[in-house]
Amino acid sequence: MLFLLRPRQTYMPYALPRDPESTETRNEQLHKAYSSTRRVAAPAASSDQGPGAGAPWDVVAALKDLGALHESGALTDEEFTAAKATVLSDPGRR
Repeated sequence: MLFLLRPRQTYMPYALPRDPESTETRNEQLHKAYSSTRRVAAPAASSDQGPGAGAPWDVVAALKDLGALHESGALTDEEFTAAKATVLSDPGRR
């Protein structure tokens, strides 16, 4: 059996740390390069982040979702009744 020994590597296989300014500049360059290759459009910035944030909220869809959860057994009768009452009585979501 033959073992070949390599000499010790005398160079550093990783880059030395840079000063913070050049690191920030490099990160901005990489971010711009990455952003230009995205295939999916960036999400639009809006204040509507969910059902409670002023977005139009579909009560019928919420009730259908609750009904599906109840039928699958994920919600008990008491939980389903409480959630349904919350959906129907929450004035901030309409």
